Amino acid sequence: MTNEKFSNIVVAIDGSSLSKKAADYALSLAKEHNAKLSAVAVVKFHQADAFRGSTSTLEKFIRKQAEIAQKWTEAVKTEAARTDVKFESKVIKTRTNVPEEIIKYAKDKRSDLIVLGTRGRTGFKKALLGSVASAVITHASCPVMVVR
Repeated sequence: MTNEKFSNIVVAIDGSSLSKKAADYALSLAKEHNAKLSAVAVVKFHQADAFRGSTSTLEKFIRKQAEIAQKWTEAVKTEAARTDVKFESKVIKTRTNVPEEIIKYAKDKRSDLIVLGTRGRTGFKKALLGSVASAVITHASCPVMVVR
């Protein structure tokens, strides 16, 4: 890695222990570089979810998922405040794909680094389940750091 200085770091979080680890790493990088840290959590819902119940049921489901995601970002916010890291966050509700939303958010923030966790799946499981980290790495216009 070069001696690049980061000023706007985006961390993608999903509530998993690996995204918590990625957030911790992003926080330490932001502190080291005196950078702003932006956390993004993407809540994805499928159109098919609408057919499982009424519109109000779907809205309640989406609202509940967004509230849970907000708690993830609040945890990072608390740690950022404790370490004097400039911080902001956003919960995005979408029907599109998660990697696309992460990349768009990072681009909107003029991010110079995206940090995210991965389970490290390979081979058939990766092909079958897809990979947010792989898609972000492939399509992001800025460097991406993957934390395991």
